[in-house]
Amino acid sequence: MRHSLKLCILFSSTLVLTVASRGQQIGLEDLIDEDLETGPPVTINDPIEGFNRAIFKFNDGLYTKIVTPFARGYSKVVPDPIEKGVGNFFDNLKFPSRFAGNVLQGRLNQAGRETGKFLVNSTIGLGGILKPSDDIDGLSPSDEDIGQAFAKWGMGHGFYIVLPFLGPTSLRDFVGDFADGAVEPIPDPWTLIDDDTDRLILQVAEIVNGLPRLIEIYDSMRRSAIDPYASVRDGYAQRRARQVNE
Repeated sequence: MRHSLKLCILFSSTLVLTVASRGQQIGLEDLIDEDLETGPPVTINDPIEGFNRAIFKFNDGLYTKIVTPFARGYSKVVPDPIEKGVGNFFDNLKFPSRFAGNVLQGRLNQAGRETGKFLVNSTIGLGGILKPSDDIDGLSPSDEDIGQAFAKWGMGHGFYIVLPFLGPTSLRDFVGDFADGAVEPIPDPWTLIDDDTDRLILQVAEIVNGLPRLIEIYDSMRRSAIDPYASVRDGYAQRRARQVNE
C-alpha cells in the first residue's frame, strides 16, 4: 500500500517537477528584492539573445498556462501558516550550501552565524518549520551560495542563459548550482536520502510550495515591463550583483 501511494504521488508530480526543477528554482528567486529599481544599473553579456528570447517565450507560455493556475490553486487550498512553515523547513535544509558559500569566501564569522541559525531552527524551531533565529540578534546572516563565492574569486557571469523550464541564469551560476547540489541533502545526484521516490517527493514538495511566490513576482514583472525579457534579464543581473556585494 505504501509503495503504491508513493508511485501515485511520483506520477502525479512529474510535470510540476519538470517545470520547476532545482538549482535556483526557475531563477526567479534572484528577482526577489523590493529595492531592485533603486539600485545602480547592472548589465550582463547576452550574446545568444535570439535563442534566449525563444526559450523565454516558451517558458512564458508554460508559466502562464500551466504553472500559474497550479500555483494559485495551491495557495487557495493550503493555509498561509502551513505554506510558510513548509518554506521554512526547506530553507533550513539549504544550510550546507550557504555554509559552504561563506567558507569559500573566507567569511568564517558569517559561517558561524549560519551554523547557529541552523542549530536554533532545527531544535527550538521544530526541524526548521519555525524560525526563532529571526528573533535572535546576530543570527540573520545574508544568504550565500557557491555561485557568489565564484564571483568573489573574480569570476564573471560568463554570459546570460535562459534555460527551458528553469528560466534565467548565467554560465557561472549554472555551474555554481551543481556545486550547491553537491552539498545539499536533497538534490540529485548527490544526496543523503537514499530512496529515489522519497527524495523526489521532497523535491516536489519544496518546489510546489515555492511556486506561488515566484509566479507572483514573475507576473508582476511581466505586466509592468515594456520588454519582459529584458526586465527579467536585468533584474537577474542586478539581484545577483547585490548578493555578491553584501
